[in-house]
Amino acid sequence: MRRYIFTDNDRRRLRRWLETGEEDDTTRMLFVDIRKSLNRITNDVTLLTEVAKELRARGRVAGRARLPHRLGSLSRRLESASTPRERGKTSSGGSRNSSKG
Repeated sequence: MRRYIFTDNDRRRLRRWLETGEEDDTTRMLFVDIRKSLNRITNDVTLLTEVAKELRARGRVAGRARLPHRLGSLSRRLESASTPRERGKTSSGGSRNSSKG
């Protein structure tokens, strides 16, 4: 997903046009691009806003996305099962030197 619609130069040109009415060929080309993209961008912004509201409602705006509780505990169990064991222990739970001499 792109993180911007306008470049910094586009923003400067458009702000200058809004404040002073000044425009040049580049500003007019921006207007052409805006007109061509307006419906799609408007729909995307609407969708983005709806998703942001739902993320906020679910407490998922800030920080890392969390797994649902059951999946999270399963993930933790699988992760701990796949970590290397301490030296001298086996994964079956038995002693490494189980036979005595």
